[in-house]
Parts: sequence; structure tokens; C-alpha cells
Amino acid sequence: MNMYITDKMLIRVISAFCLALLLFAIGCKMANKITYINLSQLYAPENRPSISGLRVFNETDSTSKVFVRYNLNELIYKMPTGKTYRKALYSISYELFNSYESDVVLDSATFVMSDSLYYKQDFELVFDFDIRAKYPGNYLLQVTFNDLNSKHSNIYPKNIYKGSPYVAQNFLPVDELGEIIFNNWIKSSTKFRLLSKNQTTQKLFVRYHDDEFPVALPPFATAPTPTYDYVANNLFTVKVDGGTSDLLELPGRGIYHFQTDTSTRYGITLFRFHDDYPNVTEPEQLMPPLRYLTSNKEFNEILHSDNRKQMVDDFWVETAGNEGRAVELIKNYYSRVEYANWYFSSFKEGWKTDRGMIYIIFGPPQIVYRRSDIETWTYGEQGNRVSLTFDFIKAINPFTDEDYILRRQTDFKNPWYVAVDYWRR
Repeated sequence: MNMYITDKMLIRVISAFCLALLLFAIGCKMANKITYINLSQLYAPENRPSISGLRVFNETDSTSKVFVRYNLNELIYKMPTGKTYRKALYSISYELFNSYESDVVLDSATFVMSDSLYYKQDFELVFDFDIRAKYPGNYLLQVTFNDLNSKHSNIYPKNIYKGSPYVAQNFLPVDELGEIIFNNWIKSSTKFRLLSKNQTTQKLFVRYHDDEFPVALPPFATAPTPTYDYVANNLFTVKVDGGTSDLLELPGRGIYHFQTDTSTRYGITLFRFHDDYPNVTEPEQLMPPLRYLTSNKEFNEILHSDNRKQMVDDFWVETAGNEGRAVELIKNYYSRVEYANWYFSSFKEGWKTDRGMIYIIFGPPQIVYRRSDIETWTYGEQGNRVSLTFDFIKAINPFTDEDYILRRQTDFKNPWYVAVDYWRR
């Protein structure tokens, strides 16, 4: 049978094709560019981040203040023409979106700065700026630090939460000198205050949890993720005057959840891990992370030994074959433990989390993509059939927005044991 296409039919076909192409293009633009950017530089130790801290404080219902801490020692200093000194030239810029999935820029700005005073000095500065983020709503902030001398830039995504009057970013922790505290873990010796967006707040309710959380299960484990009972071990109050709390200390290890309204789960949470955290320096801190490398029998023998330190030393020497190589293995392994603490701390130590576990055993991922509810790591070339990909699903957790749960698969069993065996050969 012959098929005849009239001019009108051809026009309809072309129009339909163009419409489909337009809809495809619109669909492709629904996510902003950061969704397609490899963010592995965030977790690469050799690429020390220029920005070492980001903290957001919702000062008003229409604006939020962003504090950026960065190290000048990471910048390239060049000698300007005709000058005898060296000068760093850099910029901090930002774009604000509704989410990872939106491509509409709600607010943006670029700040260009320079320095000629701190060449070759390990010196940190804090820069702050306001963004137009209105209540109620949640947003994605994309901060870019650009070394203009080397043309090297790093991107740092940060979620902005203004969906409730009780969220964590309505509080700002500062030390006794008024300096911003960028990490959510506090040492026992640190004295601090909490600044509140609500100037009429007279007291904060503090829920204290002293739970000891287990390490992450292997990536192939089929057991369900343990649930957590949010019943606090203790409840006390903190006085607030003019939006500033009394000077505080966290005496015991655990979770401290500060709230203005206990009928919700919103609030700011600060954590007390061991005092050397995130570093691993004491003998008793060396044993627990070995759980990822040892069998149940080996770990229990170390755990119940009268001399754990000697057992840990013996494990590494036996694994390495000699003391010299054991020292190198110990350095490599526990540096990953410390990096995991820096990068992935949540309601428990970073090395205990799913992302921390994968990072310690497999190392920094080559590719990292992130969306609102998922972070994907790839080891090897993307699309290669022998590459390894892990999906971490963002969990809803009242204590932290850094709780990610690995999507476990039985297929991970062989790669896991190969990687563990690599450490133990």
C-alpha cells in the first residue's frame, strides 16, 4: 500500500516534532546547573577546600545572613607588574534557587576581594553577606569560591531552611568572644551562646540524648535500618535575654537539641563527641573503626582484650607484614576516618555513617552528583559496566540535615570484600 503525505500532514508532523523538542528542552532546564556538576572536590583531601565553613542565620523573615570561613593559605599570590609584593585576587559569589530541581535564580551577587598582607600565612577570614530568602520557604544556596589568579574555583551547595519559625537556622552559635561556631560539634572546654532570631524568646528547652549509636552495616546487608527512639534522657531549660542565651557548656557526650517549642521536632542540635574530635588520637579511639576490616571473631577478641592497644597494634603489624608498612597503613586508614568525621558528621560520628563507611573503605569517590533527596557516588568512569555506584538517600532527621542512608544491594558484597581484602593484603 502506498502512503501519501499531504502538505498539511507534513506541517502537523513538523509542528508536533518542534513542540516535543521544545517540551524536552524545557524539561531539561527544570534543574539548575549544579545538578549536573561533579561535586567530588568537596570530599577530595588533596584538594583542600578554600571554604572551611558555611553557616546560615535567618536574621529576618525576608533575609538570611551567610557566614563564609576560608583560608588565605589556599590562594595563589602573584606579584603585580612593577610591585615588590605578592597579591591574591579572589571572589565569592552566590546564586539562590528554590531547590536543586529549579533553574530560576532568585538572588545572586559576586564579591571581588584581594589580599597582600597574609602571603604564606595560615590565616582564616570570615566574610558575611545577606541573601533575599523569604519566609516561609526552603532554598538552595550555591556558593562559589574563585581564585582569580589561578582561575580555579570550587562550588559549595548549602540548603536554606525557612519553612518554620523553629528551624535550626533561626539560631546562631557563637563562642564567648562572639566568633561564629561553624561546626555542630562542641568540645567540653568550649563556652558558647546561642543567638535567636526571635528577640522575645525567654528560654530554650534542651533535650539531651546520651545514646551510643552503632556503626554502619555493610553495603550488602539486608537487615532493616535501625529506628531511633526520640525520647530524651534529660530535659532542662536555658535562659535567653534579648535574643542571646546564657553562656553555655556541654558537660557530657551526646546530643543536645535546643528548641523554643517542644510540640515540634524543629530546633538546633549540637553534639559532644570526644574532645579530640574530629581527629583520632587516643588508643581507645583506634579500635572501633576497625569494625569495617575485621570479622566478628577478630573484633570481639580486640573488644574484650585486657590490652586493646596492643591488640590493635598486633592487628596492623600482622596485616601489613612488618612494622614499617603497618605505620603507613595506620596513617592512611585513620586519616580516612578523620576525613569522614569532617565531611559526614550527622547525629553520630562521621566514620559511623553510611557515607563515612564507604569513604573509609573505598576512598574518595571520583564522581559525586547531588539532588534534593539523593547523593550519588561513582567509583570509576561513569557508565562503565565495571564502575561502582552508591546512592545515598537523604533521611528526615530532627537533629541534622546531613543524615544520608545508603541504598543497600546484595551486588555490593563482592566489591566490598575485594576492597577490605585490599586493605588486609
